[in-house]
Amino acid sequence: MPHYLPEPGKDIHVRGEIVCLKSDFAQHFPGESNPRNTASGTAKRQSDPTPCKHLTVIAFDLVDDGPVQLKEKRDEFFILESYGFKLPNWKDYTKLSTVFSLYSIYVDTKRDEIDYDIDGLVVCLNNNAAWEAAGEKNHRPAGSIAYKFPHESAKTTLRNIVWQVGNSGRVTPVAEFDSVPLAGANVRRASLHNVSNIKRIAAEYGDCHGIGAGDTIMVSRRNDVIPYVESLVSTMNPSHSFSDLHPSECPECKTPLVFEGEYLICSNTMSCPAQISGAIKRWVKKVGILDLGETVIEAMCETGMISDTADLYTVEEDALSALELSGRRVGSSATTILANLHAKKELPLHVLIGSIGIHLMGRSMCKKIIDAGYDDLDKVAAASVEDLAAIPAMGQTKAESFVNGFKQSIGLISKLMMVGITIKAPSNGVMKGKTVCMTGFRDTAMHTAIEEAGGTVKSSVSKNLDYLVCKDPNSTSGKAKKARAQGTAIIGVSDMWSVLA
Repeated sequence: MPHYLPEPGKDIHVRGEIVCLKSDFAQHFPGESNPRNTASGTAKRQSDPTPCKHLTVIAFDLVDDGPVQLKEKRDEFFILESYGFKLPNWKDYTKLSTVFSLYSIYVDTKRDEIDYDIDGLVVCLNNNAAWEAAGEKNHRPAGSIAYKFPHESAKTTLRNIVWQVGNSGRVTPVAEFDSVPLAGANVRRASLHNVSNIKRIAAEYGDCHGIGAGDTIMVSRRNDVIPYVESLVSTMNPSHSFSDLHPSECPECKTPLVFEGEYLICSNTMSCPAQISGAIKRWVKKVGILDLGETVIEAMCETGMISDTADLYTVEEDALSALELSGRRVGSSATTILANLHAKKELPLHVLIGSIGIHLMGRSMCKKIIDAGYDDLDKVAAASVEDLAAIPAMGQTKAESFVNGFKQSIGLISKLMMVGITIKAPSNGVMKGKTVCMTGFRDTAMHTAIEEAGGTVKSSVSKNLDYLVCKDPNSTSGKAKKARAQGTAIIGVSDMWSVLA
């Protein structure tokens, strides 16, 4: 990609995809499985960045922060090309019928002729104002649609269904089958997702109640990436009983499993081995501890260095430095990791409780509890289900989950306090009681500043929202339209920082 822009001092953002061109893959990466995996693995490689010179950035989006906003998508492409970026194939069309014809050409020939892998076409509105006005649907821009290509699929024989416990306690069925080559990779396993999905696969076959070893199944790689069991082709035993196939106990800790909707759940959040690393990862992410990655956490758990979140704060620098990760040591990074860890020991009460993993309880819900008057640990511990259920947006189910989860977490909370975690005094800042939603950008510093000033950050626009923060206060996005309709104040990024002083 270009290292310099032709206009010095210009402030822009370019979004793009890191790809490995098929020609570069053949020349520089012999023996690797496929260009897509090579691009992902090489881009993340920190020990030796040299191979990255054989990767390519394909730019598809330009955000210009200057006073003159670009009116059309094609203007972005013209400018990106003038800057020296490689672009995807693109063209302006006036009729969808032409796009459908083009799609067929790509499926038949053009897809294979391109020097990099693609799994579909993106169609978007050319007029940027119209694109913004289209808003969002399910947190995705409604002004763009991805038309995916058909999945490559193959028949194979199912050999086993294993049940894996995830970080959240969800127990997921995974199909193991005879290896099949799909989209440049040999596929042997695919998630079956949940109970309902297995029942659907069996029901679509016909008079069948489950699937099992020896059955013939159709497998694909959706979007050329995700292995997926599409259907049951033939069965060795039509009378499979699903209730006989799924476990009644957690495979890791033998705790009785319960159904939560269509998912099997292990409720032993505090001591189930499979959930310990997940709980620690969640704490690190929610508290905002930098440089402590998932790989390091998993290695610390596997070696017995830590057994819960509180143990993080007892790790010594020499031991962490000597910890091995796939043949290399953490080394000098241990100093930075521990410095960042211990810099985050004073936490607001809602962050402390909302980061330990109580089911259905994130930081925002915990803040509602604290704002309702339960503003220290003793008051939280004394709160009844009836007390909490009366809090707006809480309800009976969440109240029961919180009371039960808090009781299970008291030991961990006590241990966290013993290793130096302290509770930050409640804020009486300028944002106390105020709610804010940010749209069109992400700013973790602003998020933290709002909470430290007593405010709450929301992910969507609701009738009680106080501020919607936009990069452009004149935005016509779906969130901005909704905010204007209900009288919510819409302000710019610099204005929000001014409010926060």
